[in-house]
Parts: sequence; C-alpha cells; structure tokens
Amino acid sequence: MDLSIVDVTGAGERISFSVAGDDAFAVDRLGDEYQKQLNLSGQQVDILNRLWYPSNNFSSIPFCRSQIVKLFVLILDDLAYKYQKQGTAIEVEFNTVADLMTRSRFKNGLNDYSYKHTMLSSLTDIYYNIFKHAENALRVHYGHTRKINTDVDLSDEEVLSAYHSRITDKLAQVLMIWIPRVDMPDRKTERLLYAQSPGRWRQAFEQISKEFKSDIPRYLDLVMDLAELNSANPSLEMIYYEASKDISSVNPQAALTLYIHYIYADLLSDTFDNRPLNKTNIKKLFKTDEQLHDFQVVIENLIASRDIRQALAAVSSLLLPKRKKISLNADAIEAIKQRHSGTVELLNKYLQEDEEPIAVAEVLPAQDIHEQVMLTTDGAGKVFIHELNLSALQSDILIHFSRNNFAVPQSEIEEMAKERGVFKNQLIDSINEACFETIDDVLIEEEEENYVIYEQYYQNILAK
Repeated sequence: MDLSIVDVTGAGERISFSVAGDDAFAVDRLGDEYQKQLNLSGQQVDILNRLWYPSNNFSSIPFCRSQIVKLFVLILDDLAYKYQKQGTAIEVEFNTVADLMTRSRFKNGLNDYSYKHTMLSSLTDIYYNIFKHAENALRVHYGHTRKINTDVDLSDEEVLSAYHSRITDKLAQVLMIWIPRVDMPDRKTERLLYAQSPGRWRQAFEQISKEFKSDIPRYLDLVMDLAELNSANPSLEMIYYEASKDISSVNPQAALTLYIHYIYADLLSDTFDNRPLNKTNIKKLFKTDEQLHDFQVVIENLIASRDIRQALAAVSSLLLPKRKKISLNADAIEAIKQRHSGTVELLNKYLQEDEEPIAVAEVLPAQDIHEQVMLTTDGAGKVFIHELNLSALQSDILIHFSRNNFAVPQSEIEEMAKERGVFKNQLIDSINEACFETIDDVLIEEEEENYVIYEQYYQNILAK
C-alpha cells in the first residue's frame, strides 16, 4: 500500500503520509507497540503511529486493545483487495474522499500550504474513523453495551454521501466477514469487561437458561461460574436472584440454593436490598406453610450470622418429606378386633375343607389423618366432614395425599384409580367438585408430573 497522498490540484506532487516531523501529534504509537506482536509491515506501523487515538475504558484493556489493532489491519488489507477487484486502489479512493473533505472545509482561500496540511488531516480522519468502526464492532461482538461515536464530521451532504458510498458501505461488508474471526476474551478480560458493563451478564445468562435448564448440575455450575466472572460487578447479586426465579419451576431445591447465594451477595454489596421471593415462586417452591416458615428462619439466621455454609446446609434438606408420627387408639383397635373375630373364625372354618388349610390373617385398619386419626367406638373412621359425602375411594385418595406430604405423582394416582376401575381424571374432578363449596377453590391441582394439595385446604375438610 502506497502511503503517499496524490495532490489532486494538478501539480502531481506527492504528500507523504508518515510520522516524519509529526511526532507531536501522536498520542499512542500503536504501530511500534504492536509491530512484533502482530507481525506488522512497515506501512502498517506508519499508519498506526499516525493515528491520534485517545484511550478509553474498553481500549485500555490490553486484550481488547490488541484485538482492535488486529481487526483494523485486517480491514485495511481486505478493503485494498476489494478496491483492486473493482479496478481501483485504496489510496485512490481514500485520496478522492479526503480531497472532497478538504475542499468542503475550505470554501474560500485555499492555498497550497493549507491544502496539503488539511488534506493530510482529512486522510488521518478517514483512518481514525475506520479504527473506531473496528472498535465498535468488537464491543458489540464482546457484548459490551457502550459504543463510541463513529459519525463523520461533515456538513456537506454531497461529500458525506461520497464518504459512505466509497468507504463506510464497503467497511460494513468487510466487518461482517472478519468480526467472527477475532479471538474471544480470556477470563481476565471477561472480569474487566463485566466490571465495566454491569448489564453485560444478562446475555450470557440468557444463553445458560436457554440451553441448560434440563441439566440442573450443569446449569448451577455455569451460573456460579458466571457469578465468579462478575465478582467485581456491582450487579453481582442479581445473577443469583434472576437464576433463582428462572429455575424455580424446574427444580425448587436449586432455586432455594441460588436464593441463599443472592442474600449473601446482597449482604456484601453496598446496599442491602433483600428482594423477597414473589408469591408465584413461593407457591412453586413450598408445599406447606411449615417449609416456608423454616426457610424464613434460615434467611434470618444468614442475615444475622453471614454464615453461608450453615445456610446452604440447612436449606439442603428443607424440602425433603418429613416422617409423621401416627397415634393409634388402642381401645378402638381392640373393639374392632372383637367385632370381626366371629367373621375370621367362620372364614377359617370354610377354608379347612382344602387339603392345605390357610388361616385368614387378621387385617386391622390403620389410618393416618395427617397427624392423628381417631376411630369411633363403632369402628367407622370419621375423617372428613359429613357434608362432603365422600365415597370410600375418594377418602382413600385424600388420606394417601396426607401420607405423602400432599404431593403424589400423577402416575401413582392413575394406578390407584385403575385398580378401582375408574379413570384418573374423573376421580380427581369428582373430589374437587365435592370439596369446592367448602374451600371455595380447587383442592387438587396439577404441578408438572405431580398432583398437589395445599395443606390448609386439607385441614379445612377434616372432621372436627
């Protein structure tokens, strides 16, 4: 690439585009800085050294700075190739535009000295603008939300149109080719970029949510890694908070774990916001009021002690079903034994006619009404209020829910219904219909692969 400028005034003198005699105008000698690292040619070094380029937050990051320079050099080479294919040259196109820019800036009184000086300045502006386009493209590619201004300082619409048609439009085409080929940031650079752009994490998080929600261990690993990269980001705690909400409908245990991390990160931040779980998530996460209360205690202890290990240990078993103690009425059981003893003896007598008599074992009814079932003296279990008029099968299904912490797989209910010769959906609908007037709501609801009952509703239909 010829670095000289053709004097289009007609004299044919070539104006040298180099750093000779212009060192005072160079802020950063980018060519000298990256000559060895990027294996730059002498011409490329001269162009880069000629640029007046004040540093900014993004370009001050060493990795980003080197990639901008690298992309800038690749762009110039590709532009030169495209111009050559069109039967022209990059220096001809740039000089033509620079001449138009120079003449528009000096409508009157343009002499030889001012022309040469302004022509050189205009040409530098072209290279500088291309450099800024390279930086902006890299910012977008790296997810950096802030951009720099790449507008050209031209008031003449005709000159501006020529600038875009000859340079900017072709530059956009070249950038589309080369931007996917630049190196991606290393971890050190990622930390610096996240610290500079507090909202940058959302792009990475959306990708995690989209691809790994079905793989909970992987999801958690990636969220924790994203948080580590954002250790210097003032919005760090929001990564945990948004992830907790995001995963709540898929894995409640993971959601609670992430919320613990949110509270801890929030405690260490400048302002303790203490964002609560919303009502929708609370309903997804907790099957009982007891679980919600226990979790609130864990949060209160974490805020007081700031011991995240203790909090994570406490929450790890919070959602596990708790064994419930069953109290049996010994007098009622004995009365039932006496009442059915004659039936058992009669059945044994009939069966003695077989070659190998089989004694009928005494089957004693044992019922668990969540905490305790009291049997009446006549042996009938008055479990639910009389007004519901529930059948034996409907009552058995509801008692089965209480024994399983009010959450039962749909497949299990379907099997129980099939054994009794009924359809699962008809059975659930009949129970909900029978209980609706009493609780003024649906008793049994679907939640993913389970049927669930709100415990307070269950308590409301128990016989007092």
